[in-house]
Amino acid sequence: MNKTKIKVGVLSLCAVALSYMALSPIIASISAEFVGVNETLPQMVFTLPSLLFIVCSPLSGIAMSYINKKAIALFSLACYLVGGLFPFFFNSNIYELLIGSAIIGVGIGFMMPLVNGFIVQYFDKNERAQLMGLNATFTALGALFFIFAGGQLARFGWRYTYLVFAFVGVVILLAVVCLPKGEPEKAVENNGKSNSAFEMNPYILGLFIIGIIYFIMQNSFNTNSSAYVVEIMEAGAEVASLVTMINTVGGIIAGMTFKNLAGKFGSQIETVTLFVIAIGFFISYFATNFIGVAVASFLIGFGFAIMNAAGSYLLSLNTRPETNSFTVSIYLALINTGAAISPIVVNALAGMFGEGIAIKFMMVAIVLVATAAYSFILNKRR
Repeated sequence: MNKTKIKVGVLSLCAVALSYMALSPIIASISAEFVGVNETLPQMVFTLPSLLFIVCSPLSGIAMSYINKKAIALFSLACYLVGGLFPFFFNSNIYELLIGSAIIGVGIGFMMPLVNGFIVQYFDKNERAQLMGLNATFTALGALFFIFAGGQLARFGWRYTYLVFAFVGVVILLAVVCLPKGEPEKAVENNGKSNSAFEMNPYILGLFIIGIIYFIMQNSFNTNSSAYVVEIMEAGAEVASLVTMINTVGGIIAGMTFKNLAGKFGSQIETVTLFVIAIGFFISYFATNFIGVAVASFLIGFGFAIMNAAGSYLLSLNTRPETNSFTVSIYLALINTGAAISPIVVNALAGMFGEGIAIKFMMVAIVLVATAAYSFILNKRR
């Protein structure tokens, strides 16, 4: 078994995972094109894939108990390709664009747990740490590529941005050549009867709780950073874009260092990371210039990538191989639900302390410190 070849196949899947991010810059152009439609519909062109992810992620976990992983990977990639190119050819109304986004969402839902399933099935404990770190790095790099390429194509018109999904065809070829079959793994009891593919115990429940709380809190930076730049620094979109890029760079570096960090901190990897992210939010609260905001953005982006990898990594070490895929798929669905409801929860909690974006960041920092303390106790008792 050529593990280098498998790594190429798995990382190629990671690179395409967030390709739908390429649609973000053209939402305003789509709104201008379809005058008179509800303003929510053009926004859903970008958000619908995330909603479909929540629904389809558990289905991916179930499918991996019955269907080989390579077949699921090719189905997922086909969804990216078809859903991405569909609106280039069919775009006479907003609903045709939404159909394309929905198909992409199905692909995302089946893709994300699948990557973890390949890593757990073909790589041991030490190799998993490296692969899950590279997963975060290639996911971020892939998103940057699709956003950049989509932006260049948008110069010819917003419809042309969808042509960026043609690059998925290259990934399909890599998947065909490099991915192993990935035989389904069904959970069985000692008497040979089928058992539940979902595994739960107090420690796993704790990891679920930490993941959900973190993603609810973390997403407040994504949804408020641009407004914060305007409010605190009185700067515009160019500075806000730079802050976002620094956040992404932090994530790329984190993916490269995840293996070493996991080796150094072991099961307390989430504890340490939560403290680092809390520091980033504390800095955001006190920052009054670009350097302060940039440092905060880097720390938050760095921590985001580590937490993304750490949750799945710790689950891989604390679940049986045959239950890991479905358990992780439920975990991914729940944390993404947390990210989706983030504005509602964060705004409600922050409203108890005062007005303004800065107070939200202080509140988030306090919650993350408390979550880090819970993570420390959970792993210490473990």
